[in-house]
Amino acid sequence: MHSVENERVVFVEQIKMLVNQTQVLIWMTLISSAVIFLLLLDKVPIHIPVVWLSSIILFTGVRLWHYHRYTRDKITVDNARIHGAIYVFFSFLIGIFWGSLGLFLPILSDPLMQILLAVLLCGLIAGAVAYLSVYSLVYYAFAIPCVLPFAIRCILSQHETLVPVGFLLLFLLCLNLFNSQRGQKNILTGINLVRENMALIAKLKDEKINAEEARNIADHNNEAKSHFLAAASHDLRQPLHAMVFFVEALQLEKDPAKIKNLIKKIAQTSEALRNLLGSLLDISKIEAGGMEPDRTHFNLNELLMEVIQEFTELANEKALNLSYDPCVRTVHSDKEMLGRILRNLVSNAIHYTDIGYVNISCEVENGYVIIHVSDSGIGIPENNKKDIFREFFQINEGEDEPSHGLGLGLSIVDGLCGLLGHEISLKSELSAGSIFSVKIPQGNLNLVNLESHEPDILPGDVIAKTIILNNELASLESISGIMRHWGHIVADFNTCTEVMEFLATEDFIPDLVISDIKLRDASGIEAIEAIQVQIAKKIPGIIMTGEGSGAVTNKVRSNGFSVLQKPVQPAKLRSIVSYLVQGERLS
Repeated sequence: MHSVENERVVFVEQIKMLVNQTQVLIWMTLISSAVIFLLLLDKVPIHIPVVWLSSIILFTGVRLWHYHRYTRDKITVDNARIHGAIYVFFSFLIGIFWGSLGLFLPILSDPLMQILLAVLLCGLIAGAVAYLSVYSLVYYAFAIPCVLPFAIRCILSQHETLVPVGFLLLFLLCLNLFNSQRGQKNILTGINLVRENMALIAKLKDEKINAEEARNIADHNNEAKSHFLAAASHDLRQPLHAMVFFVEALQLEKDPAKIKNLIKKIAQTSEALRNLLGSLLDISKIEAGGMEPDRTHFNLNELLMEVIQEFTELANEKALNLSYDPCVRTVHSDKEMLGRILRNLVSNAIHYTDIGYVNISCEVENGYVIIHVSDSGIGIPENNKKDIFREFFQINEGEDEPSHGLGLGLSIVDGLCGLLGHEISLKSELSAGSIFSVKIPQGNLNLVNLESHEPDILPGDVIAKTIILNNELASLESISGIMRHWGHIVADFNTCTEVMEFLATEDFIPDLVISDIKLRDASGIEAIEAIQVQIAKKIPGIIMTGEGSGAVTNKVRSNGFSVLQKPVQPAKLRSIVSYLVQGERLS
């Protein structure tokens, strides 16, 4: 494919060279024609040279029109073949015009005319080699009809002087055709050399630009690392400096309340120091290629809850509303690395937000889960949107603002996203907040690693795919956690709507549903029935309720579901789950 494209480009150059020589060829034709016209006036009837010269002048006008049109419209890869064919046609016509002289001139009775015509035709085809061999087919179209008629006439005349002239003309024709072919090869070689030189020059320019960019990056990195050493020196010394005084004060303090407060401060400075060193180690491992992703299928909601719980206190200190929208989706990623990404994004959002909120949400799109970390913070200037992912870069909040960390958080995020193959994007406006989005492949709930340890499976247990519904986060976590501990594959939700969205996108057919009697958007009975409709299968359901009313119990049982009164004993839940699932499978 590359060779064909190269040939097309070279052909364009050939035709351009022909076009550039058109004016010279036209003037040569007109001058030669005028000389021949004057010589023929007293040799042949007047109408013959007049018609002949008029034809050449008319044809020359057509060539001039073509020349001016296509020098204006430009020759391209798409139209070069058409121009080439037109030039072949023009050359063939002008060759016929000149060759016609050999048919009607009185060569038998006029030796001078014989010599003149032979010299003229030989001179024409020899002189045209230099101009028309750019494209040898154009030369062939001119030279053959120009000489061949006269040469054949000479040979057929059987005249003792004309026959050798005819054979000599054929020999010279063949010689010039050969020279034209060699000339075209030399021209093509020259065109290719010029193109290679131009490509080499372009490559050298690109390499020069790349080298300058690399040098600028290296200079910038050196400058950044110089700033880093200064920042690291201060930021690492600061907690150590504080810790020394806290420890000294702790040794001298006797008041239990103050001792407790000093221990808390030591713990805080120790945590700050650990975070700083951790960031340095993370960025070092990423740059050295020392981190390998361990991708698994896991429940995203669990990770989001961990991140929110970890930063709740920090957000409360700044009076920020830290929240997340439950995302009951399974993703395929490295859980630890994704956790670092989200923690860095949330930490960064809290740091640059003084009033308002920090929120984590997610959406599903074409087989991916997109996590959004949004805030109402200061926003990011347009010219800094790429810089913020560089190492050691921090947005300047003001000369009086203290340094916060080493500026590695978003660099770590970018590096980890690169390792995991997760796309990261940013939307931000000054004074209007920012939204960082990470795009992660959806996972398969059936492949979720239930616990880091072996599940506690007893004889008689039946492992089930279970959907758990509960309004209260604490209850949902506790029931889901114990079910996973028993070895069950669990998907947990707050609302019936979330379950429907989940089942519509995930390949998950539950064996059992455990629901609270009241949900935010439906009753537990309605939720289980909706799930059965969605999966087109009747499955067991357990309703948990704190209401002692017999009417509620009867209603649940009349719908074919089991009832457990709160507080539910784990052993009873475990046994009824195994009983219901085993009975369902046996039936």
